[in-house]
Amino acid sequence: MFKLIFKFITITIFLVFMTIGLAIWKGGEPFKWFGKGIVTIGDSVTGFGDFVDDVVSGGKKIQKNYDKLKDVIDTDKKN
Repeated sequence: MFKLIFKFITITIFLVFMTIGLAIWKGGEPFKWFGKGIVTIGDSVTGFGDFVDDVVSGGKKIQKNYDKLKDVIDTDKKN
């Protein structure tokens, strides 16, 4: 069992060093797709955040209009 764990750890460390070496040797070219994916995700999150901000500000406007209408109706009921 110990031999199996030792081989697994050795292979994992070897792969990590190979990945780092490849990244340095090729100037990060093999990993650019990962960076482009992160940028795409960031743009999507930013767009969703803007949408939520618009919904919240629209809700506040509707609430203000509702409060004004309610005040007018309450004033008419009192008179």
